[in-house]
Amino acid sequence: SRLRRFACVKPVGFCSVPRLMAMMLVRAVSRCARECAPQCFIAPEQGALRRSVRQLHGQTLGFVGLGKIGSGMVGNLTAAGAQVVAFDPNEEALANTVQAGAVRATSAADVARHAKVVLTAVPNDKVLNTVVEELLPALAERTDGAVHVSCSTVAPATSRALQESHSKRGVGFVAAPVFARPDGMRRREATIPMSGPAWAKELVQPILEKSSMGVHDFGEDAGAANVVKLGGNFLIAAAIQSIAEAAALAESHGVDREQFVSLMSSTIFDCLIYRGYGHRVAARDHHPHPDAHFALDLGSKDVALVCAAAQAVACPMPVASLLRDRFVAAQNAGRGQLDWSAVALRTSEDSGSRQVGAA
Repeated sequence: SRLRRFACVKPVGFCSVPRLMAMMLVRAVSRCARECAPQCFIAPEQGALRRSVRQLHGQTLGFVGLGKIGSGMVGNLTAAGAQVVAFDPNEEALANTVQAGAVRATSAADVARHAKVVLTAVPNDKVLNTVVEELLPALAERTDGAVHVSCSTVAPATSRALQESHSKRGVGFVAAPVFARPDGMRRREATIPMSGPAWAKELVQPILEKSSMGVHDFGEDAGAANVVKLGGNFLIAAAIQSIAEAAALAESHGVDREQFVSLMSSTIFDCLIYRGYGHRVAARDHHPHPDAHFALDLGSKDVALVCAAAQAVACPMPVASLLRDRFVAAQNAGRGQLDWSAVALRTSEDSGSRQVGAA
């Protein structure tokens, strides 16, 4: 309003602002306010966050699968005020989580008896289906609108089949695979695509927000979120391979590979993936660090899922096919437990580098 009044008042002093320019300024400021308000006003967001955190106090949630990602999510939920009833067949993982504040369960079914919302984070489709065989009947016995949230990276077809089997038994199924490293999960920096029935998503979104910078809704088809996760993992794998080839080119011409990648990742490719994996590839540092590690065996599984999902809908993905072969070759070379960036070592070997042996 002050700007509008200013536009109608004759300016004073040695400089003058034409009325037309003032009106243009009014429109620009108004447009900025509409478009940028969510980013500009911090206090309301903080208030919303505080309300969201309070919503978990007094809630009992269930969790099955206490690996690096699962245990991190449990820690976030506990910190947000929830009581988390947790189970994992690995006694050490379960004991560590209980020591951190979770409540011990004796089985997946026992988890369901204590919580109407149960999250699972397991390594592959086979394990997920095995867990569901025990979990679903127990959830179906509840009469309070039970929901199973799958945070695993699995085939879209697996999630669609589980959505159907859950629906037949009156249980909601939400696919919510996570993009995060263990350290990022503990800092609540995950990115989470989500899909499933609307009523179930409304219930679980505040829960997922405790571990993420954003939860992104991709509709009611449970397989959609897994398509998004596979597409993202494909892009990461392709980035690792392209960094490896560019670094090999630099090294083959006598250019320092680390200096080259550092330049790229701090200028025209300044983003999380190129910075993190660029350093690993350039330095040939593929050690399975506790807080920054995704096993090559799991990466190979995900790339295979990408190829299978593409084949199911007759979608050509020639780069994905190449990546599949590179990951299989890396596994055959005994690198399955290294970080999945170790797929880049084969590119160094192909270029004749003598430095691979020390990696």
